[in-house]
Amino acid sequence: MNPAPSAPVCAVPPAQPPIVAAWPRSAQLATAFLLGLTAALLAIHVYGSSRWSSKPTVLDRGAVLAYRIDLNQADRAELLQLPGVGDALAGRIEAYRREKGRFRSVDELVKVGGIGPTSLARLRPWVCVQSADDEEEEEAANLPTTPRPAPAKKPGVPTPAEPGSKKAQALTQRINVNTASAEELQKLPRIGPKLAQRIIDERSRSRFKSVEDLRRVSGIGAKTLDLLRPLITVESLPLRVVAADES
Repeated sequence: MNPAPSAPVCAVPPAQPPIVAAWPRSAQLATAFLLGLTAALLAIHVYGSSRWSSKPTVLDRGAVLAYRIDLNQADRAELLQLPGVGDALAGRIEAYRREKGRFRSVDELVKVGGIGPTSLARLRPWVCVQSADDEEEEEAANLPTTPRPAPAKKPGVPTPAEPGSKKAQALTQRINVNTASAEELQKLPRIGPKLAQRIIDERSRSRFKSVEDLRRVSGIGAKTLDLLRPLITVESLPLRVVAADES
C-alpha cells in the first residue's frame, strides 16, 4: 500500500536586517565642528572664572578704560582692583597716605615699598591724583545753597565775596575737629556732608595732632585750610572765637 503524498513545504525567506541610512560626510563634519566649539567655549568659561575668582572686580588690560582710581580717595576694595596690587601692597599705599597726607602725583607711588618703575608703569593707566583745588571746587559745588538777596553796596566799602562767611559769622566757638559730629563739622565754611565724613574717617585712623593735619583729608587744600584755621581746634577744650571788632 502506497503512502499518501505529503503536502509541499514552502521555504521561509530569511529576515532582512533594517536598512540604516548613513550620515553624509558633510553632516558628520558639521556635527564634529559644533561639538568641538562647545567644548572650547566651556573651557574658556571655566578658565575665566578661575582666573578672576581671587578679586571681586579686576581691571582687564583689554577692556576700555572707563575711569581711573584716585589714589587719594580710593579705599582698600578699590586699590585691590588694580593690577598687581594685593592686600599687603594696598595696606602700604594706605599707610603712606596716612603718614604723608596725600599723593601729589602718580609718580610718588615709587616711594611706596614694593612699587618700582615697572610696577609704576603698569599702574599708571589705571590711577590718577586729583588736585586739592579741584577737590575743593567739587566739594563746594555739592554744598546746598540758599539763594539770598545781595547786600546793599555802600560807596567805598567792598562787598565780601567769600562763600561760607555766613557760616563763619554764625559760630560762637571753635569746632574741635577731633570730637565734632558730622552735623557740627558742616557748620564750617566749605564743609559739606562728603567732606565732613572724610574728616571723621581720617581721624578714626589717626587723631589730628595739629590743625595742619587736616591736609591729610582728601579735599582740604591750602585755601580751605586757611579759611578754616581760625574756626577750628584740635584741643580737648574748644576755644571761643573772637570777633575782629571785639576788644
